[in-house]
Amino acid sequence: MKLRPYFNLNAKALQSEAVSKADLLNEIAKDAIASETLKNIDPEYLYKKLREREAIGSTGFGDSIAIPHCTLDNIDSFVIGAITSKNGVDFKSLDGQAVKIFMYIIAPTKQRNEHIRILSEISKVLRIPSNIDTLLKQNSVKSFFDTFCDLGGWDVDEEFPQEYAQMTVHIQDAKAFEKILEIYTEVEDCHISILEGNNASKFLYALPLFSLFMNEERKGFHRLIVAVVNTVYINDSIRKINTICTELDCKSKVLITTHPLSYYNGGIDI
Repeated sequence: MKLRPYFNLNAKALQSEAVSKADLLNEIAKDAIASETLKNIDPEYLYKKLREREAIGSTGFGDSIAIPHCTLDNIDSFVIGAITSKNGVDFKSLDGQAVKIFMYIIAPTKQRNEHIRILSEISKVLRIPSNIDTLLKQNSVKSFFDTFCDLGGWDVDEEFPQEYAQMTVHIQDAKAFEKILEIYTEVEDCHISILEGNNASKFLYALPLFSLFMNEERKGFHRLIVAVVNTVYINDSIRKINTICTELDCKSKVLITTHPLSYYNGGIDI
């Protein structure tokens, strides 16, 4: 995914001396308006929007990272910035630990799908502990983002062929569903539909002939993810799904099928 155009390279300082969550959010607001996209935005207004998002739930996801973000109606592009803290800031994270790396996103309200993918791409890099150590060693905004891109493995100049396939993933394990869905949020130009289903046994048990075997517990969990994906991402997506199935020991509860598309037009909301 092409994130580099959104990076706020106009920010002067990478490291923060903030000691509280409020101070850090205020610093993010002042930091963000250095970007060309937000140059006409009042920092107090931006600070208010960031606080409103945090009131819903902390964007401190644990393991020393936080991704503060909010949406604005009057912008048409994204701003991604970075701030680090040597001693950490109490950000009310899910794991209760202090946060040392903050990557913030200021997003256009109407570009929700892109916002989701950007969140996923950033999370994909920051969830690896060794990446956190590497990023904390950077001493400038530019070196931080250069390193971040290297860790993400993005080629911002590469253009992919417009060839697509449909992936259908039948899932009978709730934990696997959540992790597999997250994989697709990281795939660029991916269109997803989710179908809530039931095992055939639910309908068989409704028939008089099979009513003796009725067992509510055997109805089970059953969802289908139907995704139209650029063929470039197919093998990597399958590999990641198989890794999840191995980790959760649920290979017998996940079935993947792929079908090349001879015709593709339009899109489905993620």
